[in-house]
Amino acid sequence: MPSAIRRLAAPLAPAARRALPLLVPSPRAVSTAAHGRSPALPSLVESLLREDVAALDSHAPEVLRRLRGSEAPLVWHKHSSFAEHLRGVWAMLVVWRQPQAWCRLGLCHSVYSNSFVSMNLFDPRRDRHELAEMIGEEAEELVYKFCSIDRQRLEEAVLEEGKVRPEGYTFRHIHTGEPLEVSGIEACAMVSETLADEMEQRFGWQSDLEAGLCAASWPGLFQPTLRMSRTSRLAVGLRESGLLADAALPPIFDHCARVISPEDEAAARELYWQASTAPSLEATSQTTAQEMKRRVRALSTCSQLNPFVAEPHLVRAQLLLQLQAWDEAERAAIQGVDLLGIWATQWDKRMPWNAWVNWGRCLAFQASLHEWPTTHGGIESLGAVHSAQRFRSLNVSRSQEEKA
Repeated sequence: MPSAIRRLAAPLAPAARRALPLLVPSPRAVSTAAHGRSPALPSLVESLLREDVAALDSHAPEVLRRLRGSEAPLVWHKHSSFAEHLRGVWAMLVVWRQPQAWCRLGLCHSVYSNSFVSMNLFDPRRDRHELAEMIGEEAEELVYKFCSIDRQRLEEAVLEEGKVRPEGYTFRHIHTGEPLEVSGIEACAMVSETLADEMEQRFGWQSDLEAGLCAASWPGLFQPTLRMSRTSRLAVGLRESGLLADAALPPIFDHCARVISPEDEAAARELYWQASTAPSLEATSQTTAQEMKRRVRALSTCSQLNPFVAEPHLVRAQLLLQLQAWDEAERAAIQGVDLLGIWATQWDKRMPWNAWVNWGRCLAFQASLHEWPTTHGGIESLGAVHSAQRFRSLNVSRSQEEKA
């Protein structure tokens, strides 16, 4: 076990029982609320938060309407429905500024069924024209080939060779056995989709299955995935193809330039999980502060081991706010929000992406005000992410009639 994990795995300090002081916003805190700030959002990220799908693709409302009218909302898919998964993969590719046909591949990537999943929404023997009318001929051709090849063979070839072959591949059609040609650029589209596909859906339950624990109960502990190392290698393979300009590469893993080792990924997840699921602390005391600082150090180590995920920064930001380390907390929150904007999905699937983004912005806003509530009512009155949303000061209790 890495030493950083051994330190965090030590028994947690017992929480002191002294009552927390009530948060009473000082005149300075209230007056500076007008200057409160939170991280600015890229336009596509804000459109995604607002669920303005037409801003992401003008044809998206109609395509999504038709998908909702299909069986997609009724099909189970890992941690949501098939419809939600398709929409999530598409949104990631749009935020990554991938070509429109590639994004639409993401939106419909398994609708004909494919080598990994048995369900389908369209029958490729009779519905190709209908799907082409929905998403365009180029996107439909990508969907058809993606659903007709052995996806595992493509992924293994990229991982073994370290790149997508510029000359492309010849596969066998999984249903007919006939040769199926996939060009280098088509393979790049499929690998880009796979990056989004993997990270949108995966969490610890699948990692248990991959480890041979095939009796693992769903959803399990809901830990983050251990698939990121493998996914980072696929991303580098996309870059190494030489077919895409740097600006056209997905922004993840430093624009597909870095690989995280399986060992670092696992160690980072363990540190994060222990820190984020440790018993809640009840009081402000020297013992509690020491425990908070220990968790902050563990989360900092986590982010050094895996610098690509947002949530360790956000958990660290809240701890720093509780320690009144305002500037450090703001930096941590901004780092987390920036990473969530890059990915357009969350690593820790216990909460949805939009909740993580807005929580991070809320943390940054509170840090900019040098203000953090220490009561039940105060915490529950949080929500604003900038001063224009702040109608009044935070609560000090659950009752507005109680005064500090």
